[in-house]
Amino acid sequence: MKALGSWTECINLAVEAYNAGSFGIAAVILEDNGNVVARGRNQLRDNLESCNTIRMTPIAHAEINALNNLPLQRQKDKDLILYTTVEPCPMCIGAIVMSKIRRVMVGSADPHAGSVGLLEKDDYLKQKGVVAVFADSIVEELSFSLHYISIKRDLRPNHPAFARMHKRYPAYAEKLDKLIDSGRLIINKPLETSELVQALE
Repeated sequence: MKALGSWTECINLAVEAYNAGSFGIAAVILEDNGNVVARGRNQLRDNLESCNTIRMTPIAHAEINALNNLPLQRQKDKDLILYTTVEPCPMCIGAIVMSKIRRVMVGSADPHAGSVGLLEKDDYLKQKGVVAVFADSIVEELSFSLHYISIKRDLRPNHPAFARMHKRYPAYAEKLDKLIDSGRLIINKPLETSELVQALE
């Protein structure tokens, strides 16, 4: 998984979340040299042992868990970078701003609940100087895919998130729908990162 670089652990953790029955979303906090200092995954729908302490509650989001797992001695470190596979929601954007982290790398946009735009719209958030950068290529597609197949598995077919995701990522969504319909990608069974990469090639 050399192509994923610093994203490798984040993507693998998102796969872990998906396989556990939660949404396939994860976040890791890294030093500039790539060393991981904290990690967290979505754990809204499973109570399995993991890196998380926040589980089975509406706030058990990946970014919240990663920030909660940040060692006390690193909580004022403004040089850390938070990587998240999916654009943070309003709650997670708020938590990031209230932390000292000022750089966020985002695997894929979330046209349904993503709230990075608030960083420029709200005066309080804007003054904090948090910078968000969106990924592209394989990181973007993997991140989107794990999010999409999670909601495909867990949400009702007419949920408004689907129309918004199809509008934002039409090629990715269409490819995934074809893989699912053809049986090449089965969303009700565990998968490996390499298996998903191969399916998307």
